[in-house]
Amino acid sequence: MRAAHGTLISTLRSHRGRAVAVIALLAALVLAAALFPYPGQAEQPARQPDGVGADAQTGDPAAAASTPAAAPDRLLSGERLRAGESIGTGTGSHRLAMEPNGDAVLYAGTAALWSTGTGGNAGASLTMDAGGELTVHSADGAELWSNGASAAGARLVVKPDGRLYEISEADEAVWSTPAPSYLAGAAPYVNPNSPAAVGARQALAAGRVDDAALLEKAAAQASARWLSTGDSIADVEGRTRGYAAAAAAAGQTPVFVAYAIPDRDCGNHSAGGFSVADYREWSAAVARGLEGSRAVMIVEPDSLLHVYKCGDSDERFDLLRQVSAAYAAAGAEVYLDGATSNSFGQGPKPLADIAARLEKAGVDRVAGFATNVSNFQTVADERAYANKLSGLLGGAQYVIDTSRNGNGGLRDASGGIWCNPPGRALGERPGATSDGAHVANLWVKTVGLSDGACNGGPAAGTYWEKYLIELAANAPW
Repeated sequence: MRAAHGTLISTLRSHRGRAVAVIALLAALVLAAALFPYPGQAEQPARQPDGVGADAQTGDPAAAASTPAAAPDRLLSGERLRAGESIGTGTGSHRLAMEPNGDAVLYAGTAALWSTGTGGNAGASLTMDAGGELTVHSADGAELWSNGASAAGARLVVKPDGRLYEISEADEAVWSTPAPSYLAGAAPYVNPNSPAAVGARQALAAGRVDDAALLEKAAAQASARWLSTGDSIADVEGRTRGYAAAAAAAGQTPVFVAYAIPDRDCGNHSAGGFSVADYREWSAAVARGLEGSRAVMIVEPDSLLHVYKCGDSDERFDLLRQVSAAYAAAGAEVYLDGATSNSFGQGPKPLADIAARLEKAGVDRVAGFATNVSNFQTVADERAYANKLSGLLGGAQYVIDTSRNGNGGLRDASGGIWCNPPGRALGERPGATSDGAHVANLWVKTVGLSDGACNGGPAAGTYWEKYLIELAANAPW
């Protein structure tokens, strides 16, 4: 009996030991499954930030650091994103996709926030190379776009703030896509006292109902406030601040144009500008007026188009770098002069020329460039031109002036007619576009003001009602 009892105890102890072993094995398997999900498992959330982009609590790109590791939201050194592939945040709200047409596009949901502008190159791929340069190469190996960064071992990450960040091995952001435009959150400001608005009120008071309706059609759209030599050094800070405050009170984004650089358009219809010393003082006053306004600033139309035609080009580049940096430091979203699709052409050589000018003017330190200012080229032509230019500039953003391009440009035997061409029309309404690098359409030119004493028009900057009525009557909307 005692022997039988001992045998039973021994058996029970043996089974208990096996049970404990089985439980331990099952626990280990559960832990392993949590840490190392197998490929067929349901999608897991993206890994937590590892020093890339903005930390969820602090907003500091380098605030959350840990050991880099492969994850759905990043492209590591030496990895490639092929056509049809993407990386993105765990929520799926932001992703970088390599489209079949060869364009690498950053999306928020279905809206495009930024792109490399390399569409039309089927089979292209995006590579984070070992040297830290992010590139798009065609199917035959030709380089189509580069971000120009250099940081060996860097990684590219899509962050929940809607931006791409390239992060070095030291957890420093060495490149990123631009911050979202102010215009995406607040529409451009509709000035109730624009020349078109004043003209509409005057026409209505005179009983000219039909003319008033056409003028109001133009007045109802947002347009830019040009700051020039008529805004003295003593007055420009207050005028800038006051206009920005009026826009803020309306819940809209103020759009400014700075147009006072020495030699301006080399003595053409808009001759003038300040002296170098006065321009530095004037632009510093403008910057003070911009502080805290969340304004958009278009810097010196024509300045890069004419940079080698008059005056000291090195001095002009220096002035543009200085003033654009000052406006950006004041919190403005700054766009430099990107000329038009009709200025240089769209071949490799002219595009490289204007890209080099923009680089010398400091485009890498601001939001991007503006095209078609006070001109008439179609949106389709400007987009084709600006997308190529953006690709040469690391994905720089751009805005298009659509104030008078509803019927496109007009040409004669000598080329494009830019000064008060007849038969033109108001273009697309201004506002954010969410179209990759194409941030917005803006009415940069103040509609209703003459280009100059040409084609029957009064002096540059003078209100010309007849021309404005024609623009509005011809508008396709």
